[in-house]
Amino acid sequence: MAEAGIEIFVATAVALGITIAIYFGERSYRYKRIKEGKPVGSYGFRYEAAQGAP
Repeated sequence: MAEAGIEIFVATAVALGITIAIYFGERSYRYKRIKEGKPVGSYGFRYEAAQGAP
């Protein structure tokens, strides 16, 4: 089995960094929308309870 070069580790670290940046960006956007009282993750729809729902 061949040894992994440093390029593989760098590429993995970069991909992980990008993923974490996207995650925290979405999270901050979501918290900002919640603070403004706007819908979050519902595509703008406002859901109401169905008749007779507990």
